[in-house]
Amino acid sequence: MLKAQRSIQATPHVPLRSPELEARHRESNIVIFGETGSGKSSFINRIAQHVLAKTSNDALGCTSTPERYPVEISGRKYVLIDTPGLNEGFAGTVPDAEAKKRLKNLLSELMSSRSDDIGLLVYCVRKETRPHAFVKAYDKVYSDICHQRVPIILIVEGWRNEQEMESWWIANGTQ
Repeated sequence: MLKAQRSIQATPHVPLRSPELEARHRESNIVIFGETGSGKSSFINRIAQHVLAKTSNDALGCTSTPERYPVEISGRKYVLIDTPGLNEGFAGTVPDAEAKKRLKNLLSELMSSRSDDIGLLVYCVRKETRPHAFVKAYDKVYSDICHQRVPIILIVEGWRNEQEMESWWIANGTQ
């Protein structure tokens, strides 16, 4: 009897899940979108620190449907969602109109779900892309679909052999 009491006393009280604990264990979705060849899949592999997403050096995209990659970073769970590339021609893996439709459907689905929301949007562009060319997609995704309720960051790819990275921002930051 004494042994049973000790084991009962040694067992800590486990409260029901608190909102803080629930938030820490829930996976946060990070949606990565942008033009074909802008480095979306490579960005996922860099964040994960190993190869998860298929990449290609082709002008044609290699992601045909939204792909989900669960990762853990600093003890928090995330799902990195790779999306088909925008602005790919009709001969590509996913024509532009279909890629836009798939992105809109994904974002609308995530925005309408209580348990499966979007924690961050990552918009990938190539450094050669002029701002006026991607502002339209930015506005559509950030304002129209996500109603400015989701944080968004811009990743400009293609700096590997550049000496001065600030020149892009100096030339394009005010447009």
